[in-house]
Amino acid sequence: MAVSNYSLKVNRDLLDPHFESYRLSLDAIPTYTIELDAAVEELKLKDSQYTLEHMQAFGMFNYLHLDPWYEDSVLFVDCKGRVLSLNVTLVSATPLINYCFVSVSLF
Repeated sequence: MAVSNYSLKVNRDLLDPHFESYRLSLDAIPTYTIELDAAVEELKLKDSQYTLEHMQAFGMFNYLHLDPWYEDSVLFVDCKGRVLSLNVTLVSATPLINYCFVSVSLF
């Protein structure tokens, strides 16, 4: 199988000749606090799991997951085993929590 060689060409129509630079914005990032009836489920390491691989796997874990169907929502699991969807719009800044899944214990 032959390897192809591609040449990238600059499209000058897309360049802005008056562009000066990027500027770092020091505006505060909005943060929101809400009360939950159960804490967010956290992964706990055992004493034997403090290797570099465990720290990389568990230490960089984000408990919020973007909802692939709704761009303003994140999903998380609480200590009761419920999957919750948190919807925040920047206009109202009012968080809205919906229950997506509730695990039922049979025992």
